[in-house]
Amino acid sequence: MSFLLAPHPLLPEVSQPCEAQELLAHGKRRDAAFYETCHRRAQSLWRQGFPAQSILALNRALSCALPADDPVLRRLPLPYLPLAWMLVHRPAAEFFLGNPRRHWQHLATRMVPPHADLRTWRAWACWYLAKEALPEAEFPPDLQQIRQEGICEPRHSDIAQHLADLSPADDLARWQAALDWLRAELGQRSKTAVEHRIRRIGPEELPVVEKLARQIWPAVYPGIISHAQIDYMLTVWYPPSAMAREMELRGTWFALIEVSGHGPVGYVSVEPHAEGVCFINKLYLLPEWHGHGLGASALEWTRRAARQMGCTRLQLRVNKANAPAIRAYRRAGFVFVEDVCTDIGSGFVMDDYRLERSV
Repeated sequence: MSFLLAPHPLLPEVSQPCEAQELLAHGKRRDAAFYETCHRRAQSLWRQGFPAQSILALNRALSCALPADDPVLRRLPLPYLPLAWMLVHRPAAEFFLGNPRRHWQHLATRMVPPHADLRTWRAWACWYLAKEALPEAEFPPDLQQIRQEGICEPRHSDIAQHLADLSPADDLARWQAALDWLRAELGQRSKTAVEHRIRRIGPEELPVVEKLARQIWPAVYPGIISHAQIDYMLTVWYPPSAMAREMELRGTWFALIEVSGHGPVGYVSVEPHAEGVCFINKLYLLPEWHGHGLGASALEWTRRAARQMGCTRLQLRVNKANAPAIRAYRRAGFVFVEDVCTDIGSGFVMDDYRLERSV
């Protein structure tokens, strides 16, 4: 059988295909020999033009709980970097890659013994590499599973802590090195917290909210809702006069999210409802300010606002296709309550999840 792709530079070279029977020959043993065969099998599959199956072979290597001093790990370190390389240098579309992000989500949430905890967090570590490397619009998460099973996609810190606690080898160091390489290769900068404040405003500053909305919505919502619906919702909800009526008639609070040296970069609004509920109507940031901790800070502001309003619960609605927002709310402790589809006029609907958390 001829090879179709150039060798993977981080996997052992093979001169001929490594067949599945070579893995089956190890039986149930998950020792150093099995680990090495997985790597050779991964290279063979890669070169034959089967990148998705090559990933599966390296998943099997990660099923081995080898100690840090095993000699094979000096020659073939835990394969986070080879996996990151595959994601960055994924071949043309005719070579089936599948959706690695969704694959590792499923793997992490359906792990079985032996070493289920270790293997679960290794799968989440690989998922994180895929999340960073692959465009979310092209490689989306399985939102249906997230909704049905209440899955909360973990943070970097969650994965790092579990790898440190569970690994018999050097998972954390190898994973972080792969992540650093991936970000450098893609020209990504690590995002850090920034000095900011969240300031409640009066009606006179609502034009700033409208201006931000008209910058944010066309950048964030295409692909989630139509351009026509974006224009309609901005026209109906964001005139300063309409927002001022919310403040006067419904007791809505508006606030600006301001970054030191940059001014307003986002906004938030909340209002009291019946039965102790404070509803988050709006929480939006300019896309370039995502990942700096501002969303989490804004959600904390809503929690404090709810308490000042005498509420005991926070609720919100989020579009069912807005995966980044769902991920952020789940990480902040919100749980799914119900699916809600609302006619908002002019032939448009809001097809959302309603989420809730206590304050």
